[in-house]
Amino acid sequence: MSKNRLISFSLRLAVAVALIGVQYRTTASEEVTKSDERWHIKGALSEACTCNVPCTCNFGQGPSPHSYCYSVYSYEIKQGNFGDVKLDGLRFGAIDASKGNTMYLDTRAEGKQREALEAVARKVMRVDGDRMGRSKMLGIQWIKIDQQYDDRHDMLDLGTAGSFKTSYIMGRDKTKPVVVVNNTEWAIHEAIKGKTEAFNIKDQYGNHYSAHGTNSNHGDFEYDETTKFGDLSCASSCAAGENGDEKKHKH
Repeated sequence: MSKNRLISFSLRLAVAVALIGVQYRTTASEEVTKSDERWHIKGALSEACTCNVPCTCNFGQGPSPHSYCYSVYSYEIKQGNFGDVKLDGLRFGAIDASKGNTMYLDTRAEGKQREALEAVARKVMRVDGDRMGRSKMLGIQWIKIDQQYDDRHDMLDLGTAGSFKTSYIMGRDKTKPVVVVNNTEWAIHEAIKGKTEAFNIKDQYGNHYSAHGTNSNHGDFEYDETTKFGDLSCASSCAAGENGDEKKHKH
């Protein structure tokens, strides 16, 4: 074999080996990415809003009695993980109000849990750039989230930013609460309907609201990377804008 042919063959061999290496690294990288993005959480949602009982947003209609719907809510992860990071027992929530939406994350999360919990919350709440749902994202706060519930009551406290207390609406037999199946807004199959004893928003972004006798929902959830999230609360599609202008409900 001539010297020129040998050099040419060696170059072609080197290029082929390099391409194989690149393909392997790309495949390996994709597998790592896919593995990192695998997540699964299951637990309980506690939510209350400014609408009458029942919130007409949950039935495919606009909010009532106002042309806006503000909400305070939290997801308690009873069992979950993001990649290989366990999230059992942690919570994440939000306030959706007139000036925008704020994410609240459980201060009990430690180390890698913090990054993982935020990643899951961003997926569930459909964060994209500076948008959270269909509204402006005001910020992320790490706080103590107190979410408590039993067979007749639901309670949520997001520190000084927002809170609610509610009693479930008991059915005709007075022993079991009214349950709505497959509501149009929240990604939970069964929603226990409640009526608030107190509902408050007073966050650092200038959102202020106080009410009682308004709607609440409580129900179990189970999500993973294949879940398709739509509008998870009316507030994400029909909250008033920053200037106080009230937007019509949109789906």
